[in-house]
Amino acid sequence: MKILIVEDDQKMKRLLELEFLHEKFKVQTVEYGEDAIIAYEEFKPDIVILDVMLPDIDGTEVAKRIKKLDPDAGIIMLTALGETRHKVEGFESGADDYVVKPFDFEELLARVKALLRRKKIEFEHEVTIGELSIDLSARIVKYKGKEIQLSKTEFDLLAYLVKNVGRVVSKEEILDAVWGMDYYGSPNVVEVYINYLRKKIDSEIIKTVRGVGYVINK
Repeated sequence: MKILIVEDDQKMKRLLELEFLHEKFKVQTVEYGEDAIIAYEEFKPDIVILDVMLPDIDGTEVAKRIKKLDPDAGIIMLTALGETRHKVEGFESGADDYVVKPFDFEELLARVKALLRRKKIEFEHEVTIGELSIDLSARIVKYKGKEIQLSKTEFDLLAYLVKNVGRVVSKEEILDAVWGMDYYGSPNVVEVYINYLRKKIDSEIIKTVRGVGYVINK
């Protein structure tokens, strides 16, 4: 697997490079946003570790431009900015995940591996989790070999959780992805539809992480 590290802090950049090399990744590092875009086209990394505060253009702009080149690019934003609005800006620019400094490398590595799993699932037509089988292209769900009838919204919700397997997704993320950014109804609709799914499939598959959101683990 290949990782592109975009970080202007020399010590941090070198530390991340050594850690990922130790984990058997192929690594390329750059300091500037413009160089990151060129490196992405040439190096074709599986994951980009992208600092927000760069000397030339900020990381959110870099993320947007990389996503324009490759909508399937995997991007993890790395920054000291921890306010909610900064995280929202990062996700809106195309980032898949967000890690706030200071952090443990083990956490970053776990997020990288989770993102790699999710990216793999996005290219699979059929995903199996325990006794649950989801055909993402045909929109067919089976549990214990029996087809389960889901509404469009129920399927879209389940598919979003499956595509983000291993990552806790918040109600806000789910609302934006399933109901759309123009939805102004109650956020409790997410809980309602989670309960609908739990009644139709194994109730233990979708886990609630209190105060954070929901997750499916493979």
